[in-house]
Amino acid sequence: TCGEALFLPGVCQVRNPRLLKALRIALKKEGVAILEQRPVTGLLHDGHRVLGAETPAGPLAAELVILATGAWSGPLLRRLRVAAGLRPVRGQMLAYRAKPGLLHSVVVRDERYLVPREDGLILAGSTLEYAGLDCRTTPRARLGLEMAAMRLLPALAETHVLRQWAGLRPGSPRGIPAIGVHPALEGLYLSIGHFRNGLLTAPASAALLGDLVSGRPPSIDPRPYRVEVSGRLR
Repeated sequence: TCGEALFLPGVCQVRNPRLLKALRIALKKEGVAILEQRPVTGLLHDGHRVLGAETPAGPLAAELVILATGAWSGPLLRRLRVAAGLRPVRGQMLAYRAKPGLLHSVVVRDERYLVPREDGLILAGSTLEYAGLDCRTTPRARLGLEMAAMRLLPALAETHVLRQWAGLRPGSPRGIPAIGVHPALEGLYLSIGHFRNGLLTAPASAALLGDLVSGRPPSIDPRPYRVEVSGRLR
């Protein structure tokens, strides 16, 4: 049985891995260099302006730096005295291999949801766990997700779980990201704390940040997302 429900026919979805693959291709076509396995351990600055980034392989000089390091932002933010209160939040999900057409719409109930793909794949999510930077999956989460998925779609009892995985979200106290220039370091911009809506709000976040970096009048009011700091830089 189902109580009250809200039908949103305009809701859309994207396949994250395919979107990221397309983004990589687009960036390379524009001549953007992608340096993988090069963690940023700190920022170079003179106390007034950012000068680049520190990495285990050596410094990277830059006149402008955009910090968009997701759930791993904590250590850098503390050095920069950014008062974002960011915490990593683990989310675990399942993927079912079902027949195409078994489910036609995204279904959400009690913080659990199912997302159907055209090829029959159905995603079931997700947990909210404060486990630090631990990305491991757990049997307890799998059981809870399976039970919730079968309540939403009983036919899933006849299918099998193809995969279980976990990821980390950058949780912020109010669920509102910080987007903008660092008030004490010229040339440093931040886009952090999007929590569960990073992919959904990426176009708007990029538009706002692009306006701020380029000096254009912002198309979105930046005040709710301003970056706040407390104390002196390290």
